[in-house]
Amino acid sequence: MLSIVKGPYLQRPTVNSMTIMWETSEPASSSVSVLVAERIHSGYQGNYKTPTEIRSTVSKEGYSTIHQVTVDHLNPSTIYFYQVLSENEQGSIESSPYPFKTAVQQGEPFSFTVTSETGGYSGFDRSNGQVNQNIFDQMLKYRPDFTLFVGDVVNDGDHYEDWEMYFFGPGKDLLVSTPCYNSLGNHEKNASLFYDFFAFDPPQNFYSFDYGDVHFICLDSTDFINPESYPNSSGIMSPGNAQYDFLVRDLQSTSARWKIVFFHYPPYVSGGYQVEDLRQLCPIFEQYGVDLVFNSHTIVYERSHPLRADKIDYDEGIVYIVAGGAGAMPEWLLPKRDWHTSQSLAVPHFIQVVVTTDHLMLRAIDHEGRLFDSLQLKKGMNGRRLFLG
Repeated sequence: MLSIVKGPYLQRPTVNSMTIMWETSEPASSSVSVLVAERIHSGYQGNYKTPTEIRSTVSKEGYSTIHQVTVDHLNPSTIYFYQVLSENEQGSIESSPYPFKTAVQQGEPFSFTVTSETGGYSGFDRSNGQVNQNIFDQMLKYRPDFTLFVGDVVNDGDHYEDWEMYFFGPGKDLLVSTPCYNSLGNHEKNASLFYDFFAFDPPQNFYSFDYGDVHFICLDSTDFINPESYPNSSGIMSPGNAQYDFLVRDLQSTSARWKIVFFHYPPYVSGGYQVEDLRQLCPIFEQYGVDLVFNSHTIVYERSHPLRADKIDYDEGIVYIVAGGAGAMPEWLLPKRDWHTSQSLAVPHFIQVVVTTDHLMLRAIDHEGRLFDSLQLKKGMNGRRLFLG
């Protein structure tokens, strides 16, 4: 019998489009219907009625097992419902209707969450995956507009079963209505399945996107620091390297109010697995006004002081955050904090980020929903940052 074995899940939200992906047990057709649901306004209810009216349907020719369909001509910052359908000679399978929200426009507030290590922690996890599931469940409660995963979402990227066991399975309730962006970690092993399951802009291992007032850049630190040379660079973080040149061009071309970069290996963490060679990228971040950098790899939470030129600088420094969230390895921390560390704790967690035009608010929340760290950045009309906590 034909069945949906992964998803559906969301990719690449824009102000007027959304990409929907899913996997079926056998090759089949690909079709997505966008549904319009009437809002309930009686009493204190503000939810939506069960959607019944089909707004549009997009189909792709041919059969496949991994399906990718983009629906467009949508309105910005608007909630729609969608339903996927696949058919072949043996039958058909249709999903339930699920909601999605198109990207907000500049000037509109939004929120997103950040975590990692859903598979990287698996070898240490004595909870049989419950920690992983708790992180996904807690993020869902905050109803983010999208989620960043900063690598190691699987234990072994070459193992097909890992993608369901550590990511798509425990994350299905979140991913069905929340787009995700992923960076490659060492556990993904640059496997072809990463490129099959996600629809990031080519070359997919590094890319950028805009959302509201923020420009996001995803880098592939496993390309800069490959397994043969780890933890030292391969001597390619310089002009002429495709990813390095992309980073410079991309930062030069954006006028976004906020700039956030995310990649797996941490240049700053007062614990094991710090990759100091990646500090070669920091002068580029500083030159072009990056506000935040998210990393992972060390399975802890850590927030740096604002840093510039390898020193603490509260006027123009960048905050580096290690969000090794879907697990905790306290023994990986140094006996005492290093000079660059502002806050650090080894506890399963995720980060919620709320963005407005002039404020960026971060909250670190553990797997049981408790707040344990927070930070506010304010940006004036002149573009200068002010650290509020």
